[in-house]
Amino acid sequence: MLRRFNEWRAEHAQSLEKAKEQGIEQGIEQGRAEAYQAIADWNKRRLAAEAKGTPFNEPPLSQNGHQHG
Repeated sequence: MLRRFNEWRAEHAQSLEKAKEQGIEQGIEQGRAEAYQAIADWNKRRLAAEAKGTPFNEPPLSQNGHQHG
């Protein structure tokens, strides 16, 4: 009985580690998608201002997704 419990515990630990790795990978993918979307939105606003001939003073996003300043 103790042997089976130890086997289950090892399997459970492996499952948790795999789930953790998948969660981290999904989080990274989601973060990248959000950053790319923020950049695309900023660029869309920049292009719209340019097309209207109005000044666009919004600073570009930094690499970590935050605005400068």
